[in-house]
Amino acid sequence: MTDSGDDWCQRGILAQQRGELETARICLERAIACNRDNYVYHYNLSVVLEGLGRLAEAASGYERVIGMQPDCVQACNNLGNLYRVAGRLDEAAAIYRHALTLRPDYCEARNNLGTLLKDLGQLQDALECYRQVLSQVPGFAAVYYNIGNVFLELQKLEDAAWHLEQAVAIQPDFVLACHSLACVYRDQGRAEEAQAWYRRALELAPDFQEAAAYLLHLMMEVCDWAELPRRYAQMMRLVEAGHRVVPPFTLLGLPAGAREQRACAEAYCRAKLLVKPAGSGARGAHAAGERIRIGYCSGDMGNHPVGNLLAPVFERHGRRRLEILVYSYGPDDGSETRRRIMAGCDQFVDVCGLDDAQVAGRIEADGVGILVDLQGFTKGSRPGILARRPAPVQVVGLGYAGTFGLPGLVDYLLGDPVATPPEHAGHYCETLALLPHCLLPGDGLRRVGEAPARVQAGLPEEGFVFCSFNTPFKFNPESFDIWCRLLHAVPGSILWLRQMHGLARANFMREASRRGIGEDRIRFAAVEPTIAGHLARLSLADLALDTFPYHSHTTGLDALWSGVPMVTRAGETLAGRLGVSMLHAVGLPELVTCDGEGYFALALELAQHPQRLRAIRERLWVNRSCCPLFDTARYARDLDRLYERMWRDWRAGKKEMIVLEADGE
Repeated sequence: MTDSGDDWCQRGILAQQRGELETARICLERAIACNRDNYVYHYNLSVVLEGLGRLAEAASGYERVIGMQPDCVQACNNLGNLYRVAGRLDEAAAIYRHALTLRPDYCEARNNLGTLLKDLGQLQDALECYRQVLSQVPGFAAVYYNIGNVFLELQKLEDAAWHLEQAVAIQPDFVLACHSLACVYRDQGRAEEAQAWYRRALELAPDFQEAAAYLLHLMMEVCDWAELPRRYAQMMRLVEAGHRVVPPFTLLGLPAGAREQRACAEAYCRAKLLVKPAGSGARGAHAAGERIRIGYCSGDMGNHPVGNLLAPVFERHGRRRLEILVYSYGPDDGSETRRRIMAGCDQFVDVCGLDDAQVAGRIEADGVGILVDLQGFTKGSRPGILARRPAPVQVVGLGYAGTFGLPGLVDYLLGDPVATPPEHAGHYCETLALLPHCLLPGDGLRRVGEAPARVQAGLPEEGFVFCSFNTPFKFNPESFDIWCRLLHAVPGSILWLRQMHGLARANFMREASRRGIGEDRIRFAAVEPTIAGHLARLSLADLALDTFPYHSHTTGLDALWSGVPMVTRAGETLAGRLGVSMLHAVGLPELVTCDGEGYFALALELAQHPQRLRAIRERLWVNRSCCPLFDTARYARDLDRLYERMWRDWRAGKKEMIVLEADGE
């Protein structure tokens, strides 16, 4: 073989095919030394440099190729991929589109453009790209997968399931499609099928850490605790390693500390979000005397704990200084709560069906000054809206008990001196903004009707009633051990829970049996269609048992408003301190304990000493009418003052912890 450029190029290509990338690089550089004007040599060298991880050099090489041969669509596509990795998103989109101008049927570039648009939250445009590819290549499994993921983000679950089922039918070993299909089945409530597909993904790829993390989350939701210690230890190793795939919400229900929660959220956000720098321009900067526009953003604006929690607050915001806009990206459930929210704000903007970029654009166009995210990382959340920084001041709180972890995404985290004391500021990447009383607003106007007969509520005529109406995700073996010890120690007592179905109920009852608790000691409340009816029957309970490490939220408020005392255990995280905050705000701090044994001892003492429990119930019943926890008007005034302080600080160019003093009530 001679030493011509073509010969060196051929040697380089053969070395690359053998995986000898360093040899390939040397050969291709020698080819270029023979003929610097041959774009094919430069293209192949760029491919090798990309394989070696020398991405900046590879990008420069592709740029050189395009300069020499503008219609080299492969170089355009590869350069777009590198721009995307480097965060040069506008340039990536432009170069993909350039390739498609040159060759409209170039499916790879169109598919990559769709994925870029999906990452940018432009879901409808992404769908259009994917559908065009599918029209050209009907059996393209990866495109069915991509379309399924877009529909999953849009929570169009039937469409998502159909496309993902097509992907795994075409390619049964498609690991990512198996995982996404499991996520769809999980959101559809098909827990057994979801578990099977997560496990299928792990069979195909045992090191697929994202599937392992989501499987753990699902196991918690259905009380499948057999593998919990092993899988929790595995997840914490991922968190310690800064792995991006652990869903932050999962950690709220596990014994992870504040440091781990923050690290997990930061790694997740860095992998999933492309955060626009916070601007300091005039967006939302209304003239003196104009009302500050407060935008609330959520998919839970209906008959949901968050919607029910905030409907009375929206009605009581002071309209002299504030204008309240609600951006709802969830479906209209036709509920009375949704109608109440719509009537209680200045503007209700239904953005269901719009992608993140479109929602952010609407918020910015509306001149929102302070944007409040109500979902965090809960189901259906869309932090991609926040990542576009559509408002000068961005806040998280009320609907999520944790940090986003990523500096620059959100400015303030709403808290209170008990749930998020100033000395815990390092637990959060956001600046703390502390209300003077409990972070959660109780509705002091809800009617608690006359309690039904116990038999009507599915309870025995006699016996002490412990209750916990929390979601099963918050249950765990440690807490359940304590609850079962209480049932053994208090003869004739029962544990009253919210309704469970299918796999969750079967698993939970199996765990009870393992602890020597028969079916007659566990009662499940039937679904009650009205809040008033639920509160009335809830008053039949004798004592509410808070969950740990993830405390009750609205379930705790419901119990206390119904006159049922609640025992809690204090943790170090926001999720593990909300019960403490509620009890302080309702004037019952003596019901807070420091550890599991203290929790058990206090609950047992109250169950065995009815006179002491009766005195606490009477004090709770009196306190309900005058304590900060259920004074919604006072809460709304405090929140107004907090927003006004945030706005003044932003106009002054500063951001510091806000500790709001009580307003002399």
